Amino acid sequence: MQMRKRREFIEERVLEIIEAEKNSTKKYETKRLMILRLVAVDKIKTKDIAKMVGYNKASINNIVSRYFKEGLASMIGENRKGGNKRYLSENESAKLLKTFEKQSDSGHMLVISDIKKAYEKKIGKEVPCSTIYRMVARQKWRKIMPRSKHPKSKPEEQEAYKKNH
Repeated sequence: MQMRKRREFIEERVLEIIEAEKNSTKKYETKRLMILRLVAVDKIKTKDIAKMVGYNKASINNIVSRYFKEGLASMIGENRKGGNKRYLSENESAKLLKTFEKQSDSGHMLVISDIKKAYEKKIGKEVPCSTIYRMVARQKWRKIMPRSKHPKSKPEEQEAYKKNH
């Protein structure tokens, strides 16, 4: 079985990683950069790094590989694939829905398409309706519909009333 050739970090990249790790403020960024530093500077094996940081060996290899393909920018910031893609924070979405809350308090019916239009206008791009339904659910809003008839209604009495009046 042939071993893979270990990629070498040049001095500039090592200094770049160390500097970025010092300036990092987010936990996930710091962990990624620490992994790179442990590989580049300390030359620690992947399985030992996995024990230290609590990541899977494959994840560590993916981080190192992505660094060599995409550079330091791939380790910093929210430029990961997948995950949470909310365009508005909880506070911003609450403020947006607050405008519609006034409308509902005055007795008007709320329509998701109206909320969707306001949301899209605010973020500047189109989103599916499911995004709006999820946002509304996160804000603990629920669908309340008027019932079509009263549960104790008696159709015969209503017909008799209509005939007599």
